[in-house]
Amino acid sequence: MPIYEYRSVNAKACAFCKVRFEIRQRIDAKPLTECPECGTPIERLFSRNFIAVTDPLSPDETFNTHTGEEADNLGLNEGFAEDQIWE
Repeated sequence: MPIYEYRSVNAKACAFCKVRFEIRQRIDAKPLTECPECGTPIERLFSRNFIAVTDPLSPDETFNTHTGEEADNLGLNEGFAEDQIWE
């Protein structure tokens, strides 16, 4: 079954529909028009497609990797923000 993303249309929304949320629906099902939690009007969003590559990438398509020493010499470890964990 496809997964569709929805979002509230107006500012008065519950915590569920204030941000994007996903719903599994049959492909022939009509889009939802109201939040299943609070009844606020919602709209279906266009989502990015998921593309899976099954063939290995050529060397031109892969990212360059560096040893720790090379990264230090190139300055690749400086200027980055610390990792943050969102709960």
